[in-house]
Amino acid sequence: MGLDDLLKGVQTVAIICNQWGDTGKGKFSDYFASQWADVTARGTGGNNAGHTVVINRKEKIFHLIPTGITNDPNGKFTVLGNGMAIDLSVLSHELDELDADGITYNNLLISKDAHVIMPYHINRDKAKHQSQKKGGIGSTGRGIGPCYTDKIARRGIVIEDLFDRDRLSRKINEIRREYSEQKIYCDEIIDLLVPFAERIKYFVRDTVSEMHRFIKDGKKILLEGAQGLLLSIEHGTYPYVTSSDCSLNGTASGVGLSAKLIDLPLGIVKFPFMTRVGAGPFPTELGGRNSESYCAEEGHIKLDELKEYGIPHQTTEGGFRYNRNDPKIVDMVNSEDEFIQGIGIRLAAEEYGSTTGRPRRTGWTDGVAAKYSVGINGTHLVLTKPDSLSGAKEFKIAYSYKKGSKITDTFSRSEEFLRNVTPQYQSYQGYGDIKGVRSYNQLPSNLRQAISDFESFTGGNVVVVSVGSDREETVVR
Repeated sequence: MGLDDLLKGVQTVAIICNQWGDTGKGKFSDYFASQWADVTARGTGGNNAGHTVVINRKEKIFHLIPTGITNDPNGKFTVLGNGMAIDLSVLSHELDELDADGITYNNLLISKDAHVIMPYHINRDKAKHQSQKKGGIGSTGRGIGPCYTDKIARRGIVIEDLFDRDRLSRKINEIRREYSEQKIYCDEIIDLLVPFAERIKYFVRDTVSEMHRFIKDGKKILLEGAQGLLLSIEHGTYPYVTSSDCSLNGTASGVGLSAKLIDLPLGIVKFPFMTRVGAGPFPTELGGRNSESYCAEEGHIKLDELKEYGIPHQTTEGGFRYNRNDPKIVDMVNSEDEFIQGIGIRLAAEEYGSTTGRPRRTGWTDGVAAKYSVGINGTHLVLTKPDSLSGAKEFKIAYSYKKGSKITDTFSRSEEFLRNVTPQYQSYQGYGDIKGVRSYNQLPSNLRQAISDFESFTGGNVVVVSVGSDREETVVR
């Protein structure tokens, strides 16, 4: 089946994550936006997301604006929906970057109802939640949580408020008592926001009405999810979650659509390993609690690990370049020490946060969690990152948990449950380089067997397999 067959009769596609985020949604949002969509829309989260795309071998990271913006010169629309939390300075910076790259954004639409991340939100987030020490959840410190808190408490600032100074002043003054630990100077904040507001004024719309018009006009619509289902405030491993509902339902309502209108929800699954950033239970984590503590500490970003494990590297404008198949990394991937193996996989797959630079915790793909996600986000699956483990002698997939003397294949959001289960694995023989593969039947037989077993267990249907970071390195089944 080719892309045309997959998209036959489809008007709306949603790219969503079935794990803890960082699964490669950016690549597929870019892929479908460039190949198919007329409209790309995002409806959840803020600049705590980092969607990376590779275009002509050049990496670009978006934090707020959907990746479909790169197709603006072709007359395609990009929407920041009502469910988002927007940091105006970050948005302005992304517009600056688009200007520098010669990418137009004439068809950008920003919801008048999206909430604004204020300076006092960021201050509180950094003080209370950014660190994983003393019970902190390890948030990105971008102010998203406090912004959504104000939204739920019905005291938030929305984009539309920015253009009425009296109303904005009144709302900021009313909220000051909720942030008594800070000195909030209303006029200073407004003077800071005004230039950003003027810059985006042309693009502000009632985007819900616009989305309904796009549907009526037969436009092909792509919804770009943020974070992942297991981080959803509604369905994730609470309290170690983000502040928005990044399920299919939340992604749709965040742009003003019913989930029933989504013809093809595509759940992204990192396979055969997965990752998590920040604190929280992770049953299949390589190295267990030692890895969680290690990744929470300062001094373990990419450069630190390259130096510590003697991996040759060069400094570049965008960061650090190294051979991900370096023999030392391959040896670590195949280490009998699970903690070292986890670091090896992180280096082999470059699993470091695109927003924070933090090391992502690594472990084998959890089929039990994936089955849970399929039940909420739908059966169509996209597998990413199998090319990263081309040097592994074997890989494993968890299909059940053991707790005490009992075996279960049912997922629970409970921290107590997830902290006290032992994953039960099925092992598979490793495989070689698959970056050049463009047909599903050309994938190694042992990888195809693992995919077949994964489908049978989860009830999912794998329709796309990513074999590299570039948009062309994609196998449509």
